[in-house]
Amino acid sequence: MKKRKKTRGWILLGIGLVILAAVIGVALRPKDRSLAVTVQTADRGDITSVVTAAGKIHPVVEVRISSEVSGEIIKLPVKDGQRVERGDILARINPDTLEAQVAQQEASLRATRAQSAQARAQYMQAQLDLRRVEDLYERGFATREQLDQAETRVEIERASHEASEYRIEQQEMQLKEARDLLGKTTIHAPMSGTITRLNAESGDRVVGTGQFEGTEILRLANLDAIEVRVDVSESDIINVKLDDRAFVEIDAFPDERFSARVTEIANTADTAGDRTQEQLTTFLVRILLDEPPPGVRPGMTATADIETETVTGVVRVPLQSVTVRRPDVVRSALGEDAESSGSAENAEGNDTRRRGRRETLERVVFIVKDNAAELRKVRTGIADTRYIEIQSGLDEGETVVTGSHSVLTRELEHGSTVRVESPEDTTGFGRARLRS
Repeated sequence: MKKRKKTRGWILLGIGLVILAAVIGVALRPKDRSLAVTVQTADRGDITSVVTAAGKIHPVVEVRISSEVSGEIIKLPVKDGQRVERGDILARINPDTLEAQVAQQEASLRATRAQSAQARAQYMQAQLDLRRVEDLYERGFATREQLDQAETRVEIERASHEASEYRIEQQEMQLKEARDLLGKTTIHAPMSGTITRLNAESGDRVVGTGQFEGTEILRLANLDAIEVRVDVSESDIINVKLDDRAFVEIDAFPDERFSARVTEIANTADTAGDRTQEQLTTFLVRILLDEPPPGVRPGMTATADIETETVTGVVRVPLQSVTVRRPDVVRSALGEDAESSGSAENAEGNDTRRRGRRETLERVVFIVKDNAAELRKVRTGIADTRYIEIQSGLDEGETVVTGSHSVLTRELEHGSTVRVESPEDTTGFGRARLRS
């Protein structure tokens, strides 16, 4: 019995020694401290810079139809979405009051003309009387006083006749105005188009536009010419020019892109959230669709990609391969003398501090040589949704690190040991929209 217990003890001791040896072996094994990265070769190609902004579909021409006279709508023969031609009747306002005013003006004009005829007869009589008095005065049968009285009466009757003619002109203008207002009780389409909004019904009372903004009855638009109105940020607007090519995606038409061009750029900014931390300054840009799709309607949401600049045959790398590092880190990696650039950087630093901005960061890429990362300071140009132009600091054919994001932005340093892993897709970098 004692011999069996002793044997069991030796077995347990042996097992413990084996486990201890395994732990020590794992602890002493060299650790792989290399960073896993994905890479791609810098090549030459074309890059088109794109400014992307969201907005709404609008007709280029949309007319707000209001009545110029106040009253009740007695006829509204159109419906929302109906196509109408120029000159078609859109609405009719009750004309009873204006018809009465026209009749009143016509009667007043007839009375004024009768008064004018009477004044003319009195003027002619006064002229005849003056000639008789002048004849009697020359023969000595009338006094100077009688002659003066006859001349004065002629002047009075002449003035009275002229005044009556002016009153006729005034009455004629008032009658014309009343007739014009009566004609405006029938509203005609000023152009051919589609009713895009109907705000009234038959029986509604509307306010005319004679002295102030009247009641909007409906909106008439030409849906053959459609534009997208987008808000572009102030940082991007300087790159947008008239007649720039654009491509529009409309949410209601998925997987379709429509060619367009920039037709108008606002000169004055729109500011939202003024004097707050969320203040946003944008400029309105109008983009005309070359061929609007059938069924497009005002108010639909759309996104426009405006192509602002194109370069050809340039060295390019994927967008995600360009990262930033502090200037002192870049100088150390490149072996630059910190003292030689100290005075210039101090001047720039003082200016930066005066403006309250953060320290300027340098744009860099990492290339892979002999399983090690080498930092390169680069000067970049324009970018599209996949690539960015490298103007200096990198040559075509060099292998640049493209990922992962956390390794590029936080872990990778000059001289870091790396191991290249095959990415799932080294060409599909995704569509990174730069929304305004």
